[in-house]
This record gives sequence, structure tokens and C-alpha cells, in this order.
Amino acid sequence: MRKITLISLACIGLASLSANAENLKNNLAQCAKVNDSLARLVCFDDLAKKVTSSSDNIKQETIAGSVIKRDPVIAPSVSKEANFGAEHLKKTNVSEEDLQVVFVVETLKKDQYGRWRFTFKNGQQWKQSDSGYFKVKVGESVLLKKGVLDAVYLKKNDPDSNRKIRVKRVK
Repeated sequence: MRKITLISLACIGLASLSANAENLKNNLAQCAKVNDSLARLVCFDDLAKKVTSSSDNIKQETIAGSVIKRDPVIAPSVSKEANFGAEHLKKTNVSEEDLQVVFVVETLKKDQYGRWRFTFKNGQQWKQSDSGYFKVKVGESVLLKKGVLDAVYLKKNDPDSNRKIRVKRVK
């Protein structure tokens, strides 16, 4: 007797879940048909609230009716949305010359990994941070140029030179 009761309760539960799944599918289709993007979002939000609430409290109402009952939502101003998170994107009048500087090599040394360590005439010390091949001599003029994501590249100060290495300032 007890087994029959448990089996029948399980069957009733599965039947109600399948009915709710069918209802959910229909409601999702109705939300997808809404043309206004804000109203469509509200429709999906209401549907999500219904699904997450307990199954006893789910009301059998149409989604379209709940959208109509809602108060109109005022959209935020466009300028606020357009400027959000764009503080670092503000264009400054930085010329190509401001993104590069020319130094003269005073001393050169290779570390145990075969990477260069440079000391320039102004006292700055830089080290090679990639494993690229680069040939340079003491007294030579080199160009340091800023790249993307704060990368700095070093190359010979010669218009015909195109080989460069990535460097990082030490001192």
C-alpha cells in the first residue's frame, strides 16, 4: 500500500512538472515575440521570478498581461550610458613623438638567460623581457617606443631597422 502511494505521488509530481515545463515554454515564446526591448526584458525578468519562486506560489497568469500592468520604466540617459567606464578612453592629443624616446647605450650586459641589460647615458636601467635576438653595441642610439597594454619596445634608432625587443625598466 505504501509503495503504491509513493509511486502515485511521484507520477503526479512528474505530470505537474511536465505541465509547468510546457507552460514555461509557451511563456518564453510569448516573451520572445515582444518587440520593445525594455518590455521584452521585463517579460523575461517576470518569468524568471516565477520560475525561481516555489511551485506552490506560481500563478497561472499570462506574461503579456503582467507586462501591461507594470508601470512604465524610464530609460537612463544616453550620455550616462555612453560615458560609463570610458574614463581611460578619453582621447588626448598625444603625438607619435610623445610615445617614443631616444637613448644612447652606456653599458651592456647579458644575464644568465642570454637577455640584455641596458644602462643608458641618463642613468636609466632597462632589461629585455622577451627572448628575441637583438644586436646592439655600446654608444649606439636606440629608440624606446610604447606599445599596447603598457608594453615598451626597443629598437635601433635607424629608419631601416625593423627588429625590436620588448623591454622593462629596472631603475
